[in-house]
Amino acid sequence: MKTRSALRIAIALLLTVTTLTPASAADPFPMPPEPKWWKQTGLTDIRYGQWIPCRDEWQITNDCIAGINIYKSDGTDAGALTYQVPKDFKPSESVQYWLITNTPQGEPVENSAYVKDQMVPISHWKLPTGITNSDGTDLIHSYVHLMSASLQINTTGYNQDLSSLPEGYYFEFKLKSSGFAKKIKWVLSNVRDPEVSVAGDIITVKGLPENSPSAQLGDQVCDQNLLRAKTTKRNIAVNMIYYDAGNKTGETRPDDVILGTNGWWCLSDFRFDRVNQQIVVKVGNAHFDEYGNEIQGWMELKIKGNRARDWWGIDPAIAAGYAKVEISYQDGTTKIATVSAKYDSKNDWINLRAYGFTYSSPQLAISFKGPEQAVKQPVQATKTVAPKKSTITCVKGKTSKKVTGAPPKCPTGFKKK
Repeated sequence: MKTRSALRIAIALLLTVTTLTPASAADPFPMPPEPKWWKQTGLTDIRYGQWIPCRDEWQITNDCIAGINIYKSDGTDAGALTYQVPKDFKPSESVQYWLITNTPQGEPVENSAYVKDQMVPISHWKLPTGITNSDGTDLIHSYVHLMSASLQINTTGYNQDLSSLPEGYYFEFKLKSSGFAKKIKWVLSNVRDPEVSVAGDIITVKGLPENSPSAQLGDQVCDQNLLRAKTTKRNIAVNMIYYDAGNKTGETRPDDVILGTNGWWCLSDFRFDRVNQQIVVKVGNAHFDEYGNEIQGWMELKIKGNRARDWWGIDPAIAAGYAKVEISYQDGTTKIATVSAKYDSKNDWINLRAYGFTYSSPQLAISFKGPEQAVKQPVQATKTVAPKKSTITCVKGKTSKKVTGAPPKCPTGFKKK
C-alpha cells in the first residue's frame, strides 16, 4: 500500500512532466494522460491505466475485472471475492495519474496509474468467509493495469510487506475486454501452475501464489549482484504481453507459451530463437533472501503441443522426453538445470519444470530437440524449409569416397575426413 508521502512525491514528479487532463471526458472512468508509449503499441480500443470491476451502475462493462474466485489445491471451489467499494468513490469523476518509474536502463516510464486524491485504494477485495491472509486480515489488493508492454494483474496481501496471500489456494481472475482478448501473446508470471484461456471477450487467468522474493526499491537485480531481497511473500504478478515476443508469427495464441518463475523481475528477453531452436528467457532477482540465504530459482513453463510440432518438428509426447534447460550466467559460466517434463495429451500441453539454479540474472535456453533421426527441420513462419544438401569426404584406411546428403553420413566403417 502506498503511503501518503509516497503518493505526494509521485504526484509532484508527475506534474513536472505532464498534465492531469483525462484522456476522454466521456469515459465512465477517465483514463490518465496519454502515455508516451501509447502510439507505439498499435492498440486503439483498449483502456490504458487502471482497470476496475465491471459494474452496470458505473456503466463500466468492458476493460474491467469481471470477478475473482479462489479454489483449494484439490480443485474445490472455495468461493468468490467481494469487491470493496471505497466510500464516495465515483469513477466518472475520478482523475488518474501516472506513477513514473525508471527502467533498468534508467529511462523514466509511465509504469502504473492511480486515482488522484483517493485516500482509500480502489483495489480492495474481501476474501470468502473463513479464509485469511497470513496475518489474519481478510482483504487483498488486486491491481489490474495496462502498461507499456503488457496488462498486469498484481495481487498482494493487505499489507504487501507484512502479509502473504492465503496458502494452498489457487486464484482465478476473470477480465472482460473485447479488444485485449484478441491481443494477448505470451504470458509471464510468478505463480505456480499458471493457466490462461480466452473465450470471447473473457480472459481467465489462474495460478497458485508462491513465495516470491521482492527486491529493495532501486536495486538493480537485472545485473550480476549479491543483493538481499527486501521481503519474501506469497503474491501474484501476471503479465500478459501484447506483442509477439520476437517470434514474428501472427498466429501466436495466449496459451502457446506460459511462464512461471520466482525470477520474473528481469523478463526483458523472452522469445523463440529460430536459429538455435530454443526458447530463450532472461530471468533475475536478488541473489539472497532477506535472511542471507541463497535464493533457489525455479521455472515452470507450459508449451502448447502445436508449438513443439512447429518449432522442433517433433511430436510433443516425444519432445517432453528430451527437455533440456541450459543456464548461462553473466560471468560466462554455464550449467544444466534439473528438469522434469510431461506431456498432457488431453489439453495438448508440455509441462516443464526446471530447478537447480541461482540468481542474479541468468539466461535460460529451453530446447526439446531429440535424436537427429527423430527431428525434422524447423519451419519458418508457416512454410516448410527443405534441408540443404552438402558433401563430405569419408575415409577407411587408404580408401576415400565423397558422400552427398542432407545431412551426409559416412557409411559403416568409414570416418569423416
